[in-house]
Amino acid sequence: MTEKTTKSFAAHAKDARWGRDLRPYFAYRDLGIKDATEGKVLAHIIRAEQPCDGPMGYHSHALDFQMVYLISGWAQLYFEDIGEVRVEAGDAWYQAPGVRHEVLEYSDDWQVLEVTMPAEFETHDEVR
Repeated sequence: MTEKTTKSFAAHAKDARWGRDLRPYFAYRDLGIKDATEGKVLAHIIRAEQPCDGPMGYHSHALDFQMVYLISGWAQLYFEDIGEVRVEAGDAWYQAPGVRHEVLEYSDDWQVLEVTMPAEFETHDEVR
């Protein structure tokens, strides 16, 4: 059994701080999992802060695991391995490590929970 390095905790919505960590049209809320797991796992909420002006850019991530759960809204996504997919509130998807993908469009109320391993990873913008 591994030794615990942190205590259990709760991330309260009333204390939430939103940042513009990666893309300027999204706001990000860290749920504290990154610190609790010493960078092994990231869990954050991402929400739309600006209307969608078209595709967000073809890119990939250098990570071991990425899953997304759509809390509200809808989106049209493209994955190099499965093509275009429309997702709506309540849907979830797994992105295989390194798969190239793109958000083509999203609703104004788009909001997701994203979980990745590790917490810090490189994003590679690419040309399709």
